[in-house]
Amino acid sequence: MNLSKLHVVIVDDDYFKVLEIRKALEFNGIKDIEDVSCQEKVWDRIYGIGDGVRKPDLIVTDMQYPLTAEFKIDPEAGFKLIERMKKEQIDIPVIICSQCNYESVRGILGSVWYRQNEDICFQFKEVLGRL
Repeated sequence: MNLSKLHVVIVDDDYFKVLEIRKALEFNGIKDIEDVSCQEKVWDRIYGIGDGVRKPDLIVTDMQYPLTAEFKIDPEAGFKLIERMKKEQIDIPVIICSQCNYESVRGILGSVWYRQNEDICFQFKEVLGRL
């Protein structure tokens, strides 16, 4: 698969982690990257709501972030996203990037174990190789 043609949406509310994920995706040849800080906004992208919105070819998600811009962090947000995508039969690959290893979660492309001050470029390379 030509990774340079992918449009990726990162769902995470941690600015510095988003920067690290962007760096890892760019290292792997992905340039069309968008980030959102709550689940409500990723659903707008998935459904194509809004002017100039491009549906994602890949979603990179944390597991804990707000469901909407007005609410506090939901510790189950990532699970809720994945389950809803399954329920609605939305076939967009998902990579979990979290401080815990979620490789055993069913229905995802893979998991990248994020640890501050560690390079995640090669972890992403391995998971992206499954596309």
